[in-house]
Amino acid sequence: MAKTHERPAVTAHRIPPALEPNAWTRRLGERRVAGADLLDLTEMNPTRLGLADGAAAARCLQRALDDPRAASYEPDPRGMRSAREAVAGYYAARGTPVEADRIVLTTGTSESYAHLFCLLADTGDTVLVPAPSYPLFEPIASVAGLRVASYRLAYDGAWHLDVDSLEAAFRGAASPVRAVVVVQPNHPTGSWLEAAEVLALEEQCASYGAALIADEVFIEYSWPDQPPAPSLLAERQGSTFVLGGLSKCCGLPQLKLGWIAVAGPAAETRRLLDGLEWIADLFLSLATPVQLALPELLDLRHDFQLRVRKRLAENLATLQSLGGEQRSEAALLNGRAGWAAILSLPSRRTDEEWALALLDRDVIVHPGHFYDLERSAAVVSLLVEPAQLRAARERLRELLAAS
Repeated sequence: MAKTHERPAVTAHRIPPALEPNAWTRRLGERRVAGADLLDLTEMNPTRLGLADGAAAARCLQRALDDPRAASYEPDPRGMRSAREAVAGYYAARGTPVEADRIVLTTGTSESYAHLFCLLADTGDTVLVPAPSYPLFEPIASVAGLRVASYRLAYDGAWHLDVDSLEAAFRGAASPVRAVVVVQPNHPTGSWLEAAEVLALEEQCASYGAALIADEVFIEYSWPDQPPAPSLLAERQGSTFVLGGLSKCCGLPQLKLGWIAVAGPAAETRRLLDGLEWIADLFLSLATPVQLALPELLDLRHDFQLRVRKRLAENLATLQSLGGEQRSEAALLNGRAGWAAILSLPSRRTDEEWALALLDRDVIVHPGHFYDLERSAAVVSLLVEPAQLRAARERLRELLAAS
């Protein structure tokens, strides 16, 4: 009788072997199960914070659904021409014009990264990313079969690019570096690269043949008394991909529409756009109604951004009051833009220990190591209700006094 062999259930190596929650996640789950009245300082979803105009967005979508074009399926891998022209108009209004033919629509920034990683790098190649920054780069790169190495953003009262770290990351990479990611402004540091730093970055990219990916989703959210953040969407020496989308621009993450705008030498840009079109054609993930509605949806950004800037100003003032107190042990690190802030905390506890202690007082913050911060710190949202942030500030004061 022939033997049968059952193959064990397995997943690819790109999937983490264990997805066990860490201590902070377990404690948070325990507090929620216990029914605690939590002050969540990690919430950045504008649809849950009274900032997004969902009713106006719904009206835009209803008009799009009533459009006869919504009843047919005629996909364009780069996105509908009218939608791409709307994005081009958005950039022109900001003073950074780009042709509609240099724009590719996606379902959001994560898909934009995934497409670009597949476009620019082969299996085993390396992508450089900033630290501190988003924790999502490594898993997206892993799914694409790529390695990730980091370059450092240093803090000495202000954030700046550690050029030596960047050069070392290029030299020490275990495989060819095909792309460098810049988050402009950075999340969560709220910093951006100055012109000299961008030039140094471009010189390294040119030397190693790497493209530049600039995530500019927070570019319209400068803090009070700060100038507008500079965009990398311009005629650049090398190939540059600038990312944006409805999620941050208009506070409409549920509509799942983002874009990639491509800058750089004309011949190389045409080749890269052809490659992006080929990748996008494999998925055709964008829905027709949201593309039809895009011109109207983009018009909603003005009122939304006014509401967000008002919220940022009020919450920053609350956090700045910590640093202004005599013998304060918590202070807001200097930033310039974005929806997050970093609170420096005393080094007698690790960032996770501080976050766990705050959870015991029903305050949720992200430990700094979630974003590769080198110091004991907490990352908090600047979009939360101001009264909630003020209440959490008092609990932090009490914890510091008791520690």
